[in-house]
Amino acid sequence: MKTEIEDKTLQKIRALIWCLTNAPVPVLLLAVLFFAFSGCQMGAQIQDGVMQDVQVSLMWPPPPEPPRIEYLYNISKPDDVGWSPSFFEKTIAFFAGHHKNRMMVRPYGIIIGPDEVLCVADPGARIVHKFYLKEKAYKKITEFSKQELVSPIGVALDTRGMLYVSDSALRRIFVYDRKGKSVRKIGSDALLQRPTGIAIDPSSGRLYVVDTLAHAIKVFSLDGSFLFSMGKRGKGEGAFNYPTAITLDKDGNLYINDSMNFRVQIFKPDGTFSGLFGKHGDGTGEFSNPKGVALDSEGHIYVTDAIFDRVQVFNTAGELLLTFGEAGQAPGQFWIPTALYIDSTDRIFIADSYNKRVQAFKFLSGGWR
Repeated sequence: MKTEIEDKTLQKIRALIWCLTNAPVPVLLLAVLFFAFSGCQMGAQIQDGVMQDVQVSLMWPPPPEPPRIEYLYNISKPDDVGWSPSFFEKTIAFFAGHHKNRMMVRPYGIIIGPDEVLCVADPGARIVHKFYLKEKAYKKITEFSKQELVSPIGVALDTRGMLYVSDSALRRIFVYDRKGKSVRKIGSDALLQRPTGIAIDPSSGRLYVVDTLAHAIKVFSLDGSFLFSMGKRGKGEGAFNYPTAITLDKDGNLYINDSMNFRVQIFKPDGTFSGLFGKHGDGTGEFSNPKGVALDSEGHIYVTDAIFDRVQVFNTAGELLLTFGEAGQAPGQFWIPTALYIDSTDRIFIADSYNKRVQAFKFLSGGWR
């Protein structure tokens, strides 16, 4: 049974064939441009502002086990959220090449706010993409006060909707208002060597910055004042070896991806060491190149591994519950997954970096302890 999109695609093909055989040159040119920019998607449809892969149904674990993770969709370009520029904008973008600046190149940091704006830091494109899922719109951030971004890699949102972006090359955290206007910058060359993952504790008003090259976590107030630093290089408890990501649970406990120590470390809100799990290896429950860390509403801990191209899920005791994903380019497969973010509705957004997309999944609650 044909989908509505397939029927429309056939209509466009017939129209293009008629133009090729009957129409004068000006009409022919317009027809070709229309067909080129119409953005038809075979086997896909827009639902709630997001492209749905209508023929894809993926669950983990597979039957007969009860499913815990469900694949939803992927986003690689503004069209995937229903954004539709005018014909004039399409034509100008086509000849000027501007359409390429809206494509993901190497997505990394991800966050989505209650207003359904998905922000994706893309160091490959040197921009931050803003996908408006409800409004079917798209914007991008390319600079801070006329200074071009070089390597935006981490993103965070405060309770007012202000967007914080870490630029690992410029050694700063840039702050923008809801409209993308530059507000202030945080940090200095003396304080930050390579800021990567960032997170905000709304209860304390603290901004936590992973400084990968300093092997430490730098803590600031939201107005930019430096408060203190956590950690140093090493293998012991509370020490780090090229950390990359940080997240907080609902009680303010910190979970830090201690990447080259191949583990996740846990700290209390005051910075006191609380525990750790993980080790180097190529088996389940072990890490090779862990990149991102996040928690769902029930406190399960998700860790991406860029070498294994998968996500591993652990309980609070560090026991493995599930893995999902494998190497590849199909839905549910990964090619160097990096950061991930889980929102209040348990949607799991994962930066599938070398596949140039963000994949969305859903945690199906109940059953795990």
